[in-house]
Amino acid sequence: MKTISVRIDDEMKRRLDRLTDAHGLNASHLMRQAIAEKLEELEAFYTVRDRLAEPFTPVANDEVWKRVGIAD
Repeated sequence: MKTISVRIDDEMKRRLDRLTDAHGLNASHLMRQAIAEKLEELEAFYTVRDRLAEPFTPVANDEVWKRVGIAD
């Protein structure tokens, strides 16, 4: 596991400390979760954005069902 350093303003640090102290949370674990969630969100966003940038040809519903093997 690697270590990174992140600068946050005083108010954000106070909020983080208040939350972790009040609920017995681990600040490092909380930050890892927040980063992982944001990475997933951004990866999904850029995947969709890249797919939408490609030319799109509409396909009729019956053709979709045929392609996925649900209809003849």
